[in-house]
Amino acid sequence: ERALRRGRIATVDDALASNNLFLRLLQGFMALGLIVGVAALGVISARAVVERRQHIGVLRALGFRQGMVQAAFLLESGLIALTSIVIGTVLGLILAWNIVEDQRTQRSWEGMSLVVPWWNLIIIFMVVLAVSLLTTLAPAIRASRIPPAQALRYE
Repeated sequence: ERALRRGRIATVDDALASNNLFLRLLQGFMALGLIVGVAALGVISARAVVERRQHIGVLRALGFRQGMVQAAFLLESGLIALTSIVIGTVLGLILAWNIVEDQRTQRSWEGMSLVVPWWNLIIIFMVVLAVSLLTTLAPAIRASRIPPAQALRYE
């Protein structure tokens, strides 16, 4: 009986280990998606500086200081990142809720409920927002240093 019990425990441990491995793999893909998204935001910011040279020149000629141009680019990128974080989180929570509700219809899972780790999500949000602002900082600084006369020249 003891050997049978140990065999069952080993089987359950193996099943849990494979489930945990699958969950870690999914978490890795989600982290990779976040990294790619933040890198894409940095690339978009760098392109925006190049494509908006005349716009930046007009702003500087109208009296915008370097810090104001830099703040405008950082604000734009921050709003894009914040919108992406909120939309992704809401859609992810809706998907998780639907999965839990579907599983609750099975007889052995009636007591299942969705538990959202809010503190973990808040920490991840803050880190992603900070990193996205850091990736857009260099293009924003470059945009703020463009001299108005040079930016207004046609090329």
